[in-house]
Amino acid sequence: MKRYSQEDFIRIRNFLVNTYTYFQRPYNWTIERWNFSISMARIMNGVPLETWESQIAIWEHDQEIVGVVNSEGEDDGEAFFQMAHEQLSDDILQEMFTFCEAHLGKQKNGKRVVYLRIPLDNLRVEQIALSRNYSKQPGIESVSELSLEQEFPVKLAEGFSFKSGDEVSVYDKGKAHAKAFGYFDETVYRERSPFGYQAMSETPDYRPDLDIHVLSPDHEIAAFATMWCDQRNRIGILEPVGTIPRYRKMGLGRASIMQLANQVKQEGGSKVYVGSGEDFYQRLGFHVKGLYGVWVKEINIP
Repeated sequence: MKRYSQEDFIRIRNFLVNTYTYFQRPYNWTIERWNFSISMARIMNGVPLETWESQIAIWEHDQEIVGVVNSEGEDDGEAFFQMAHEQLSDDILQEMFTFCEAHLGKQKNGKRVVYLRIPLDNLRVEQIALSRNYSKQPGIESVSELSLEQEFPVKLAEGFSFKSGDEVSVYDKGKAHAKAFGYFDETVYRERSPFGYQAMSETPDYRPDLDIHVLSPDHEIAAFATMWCDQRNRIGILEPVGTIPRYRKMGLGRASIMQLANQVKQEGGSKVYVGSGEDFYQRLGFHVKGLYGVWVKEINIP
């Protein structure tokens, strides 16, 4: 096992690209979640960089990464296993569980609780989880997939226009995010949001041309969508996507997503993913696919 250091960020990013190539589906994280975790997710939840880094461990074989344990950066007890393949040795898997139980989780009611995501149908890992007293929770975490076999129509309401990420301030982005996700009245989160966007813009896979904002006739951000492009695997992934309540039901979110999907297609992309199973995406043509089961363990605090 190797503890994470800053130079490992790109190594893990490349590992995630490689594992998508191997599985040909989102079995592990895709690149948007890795970039978003260190930036927007971590900052919005007040997680120091040192804490985020301390919750990551790496397993290697012949100097190549074969496994990673990490959190989301949301300080909610979440934990993830990223695996090069489904044949990792029992020794490595047991070490991954041990690290997870020692360094991740959230304190609740006098105990530390770990919410571990395990890829669906990975029976070996599920059996180890059961042997270590994890319990499986109802429900699953889903991802939705859109095939880029066609060009999508893009229609904006009269007076509205697109602006790219470098044409809009992080302050305005943060304000729009706060309104879209309903926390504008919560001062601490509203104040963190611009810093999250600034950090997101400094991640290696961020592209301002794939960071779209819809401006209203009075120049307010009405909707937004950011696409992350894994060119090797010819996929795009959306994160985040939102519309301010007063501008909903106008097709602005749809137009933003379709605009970005067309751009990914023009660059040779074949699919777009979003980490959600909401009906909104299904109406746009996305198909829901299961990704993770959630397994919980309560650990006594000495």
